[in-house]
Amino acid sequence: MSAQSIDFDPGALSSDTDPYDTFRRLRERGPIWRSDSGFVVVVGYAAAQEVLRDRRFLSGPIADIFRASLPPGAARNEMAHRINFLDPPDHPRVRGLVNMAFTPRRIEVMREPMARLAAELIEPLARCVENGERADVLSGFSHPFPSLVISEMLGVPVADRDQLSRWTEAVTPLLGLQTTEEDRAAAIAASENFTNYVRKLVAERRRHPGDDLVTDLCQARTDGAGLSEPELLSLIMTLYSAGHRTTRDLFTNGLYTLLGDDKQRAAFVAAPHLDLTVQEFLRFATPTLFVVRVAGESVEIGGIAMDPMTPVLVMLGAANRDPDRYTDPDCFDIARDEDRPLSFAIGPHVCLGQQLARTEAEIMLDVIASRLDLGRLKIADPAPRWTQTGTFRGLDALPIRY
Repeated sequence: MSAQSIDFDPGALSSDTDPYDTFRRLRERGPIWRSDSGFVVVVGYAAAQEVLRDRRFLSGPIADIFRASLPPGAARNEMAHRINFLDPPDHPRVRGLVNMAFTPRRIEVMREPMARLAAELIEPLARCVENGERADVLSGFSHPFPSLVISEMLGVPVADRDQLSRWTEAVTPLLGLQTTEEDRAAAIAASENFTNYVRKLVAERRRHPGDDLVTDLCQARTDGAGLSEPELLSLIMTLYSAGHRTTRDLFTNGLYTLLGDDKQRAAFVAAPHLDLTVQEFLRFATPTLFVVRVAGESVEIGGIAMDPMTPVLVMLGAANRDPDRYTDPDCFDIARDEDRPLSFAIGPHVCLGQQLARTEAEIMLDVIASRLDLGRLKIADPAPRWTQTGTFRGLDALPIRY
């Protein structure tokens, strides 16, 4: 593979109406290459796996960038201590303290109460559709459901959920490769408000422990040591944000794709395999388009030599459409049973909430398919628009009607 650089501005993805056309063109250049902007860009599945699993690639330098670029205050502290921006020895220590909340066994215990919640939430939306009206799946179902689940897990009062959601949305642009001054200022202000809220919540749980994840994290110890205050606050904020945004986009993106494909919709109605369908949602309409790593030493992968501190952009959405890994990758196929997509990454920083997200998406899909006639549903006007905020790609709405 030649090390010849290629003109590609990753920041332009935020205004790209169809990044998969861009990804297709990029893959034609090879699975990994160097861009004019200084990034090494990874678009092939095997190359992405290799980078994400290789412990020579770090996330800590990203935290250093936030320390240098953000003013003193909550936003800097949050980003500098985010679990996904930690390296050993801090990362395995912090991850070990929070893993207890996301074991498959614990998630399975939650399945029944989550199904009851989803059934309650779908009713108003279903009645609108049955009355011949238009209903928005995103605002009425796929956003509130995971938001309420993570709120319950953390012990956040339901009355505060909408405010916390607004703060997390405002902070998200900081995770992008380009941020306007207006969005940056709004993110810094939102982070201050969110941090103050979480600090009060932590103080309350220390005074009055509850049966929730915030209490568990306040009390968690490894070798007698717990989380530092900045680590604890950042972790709770990250869990809340990631605990609803990714699942919301995963389900909404996937349902939109399913409803727009008459053949696949009919196949699902005839044989509703929830696990494979959600896996294809993740692969075909990836909610997190990319992650960033930084070479911690001199590394060579795929013929590309990287000096220490070289930034590496791992395009998860591109890897999930790699024709060297998937048959007809641009074809949406809910019966596909091939390699798991890289939508939750892989390796040391694999998403710790991936089993929760998959389970939530399966429950939402099961409930909406049980309560409504998917064969009669159509996407209503006005057509939804794709948006990208930071690394996340999703729809601004999903209007449906019979």
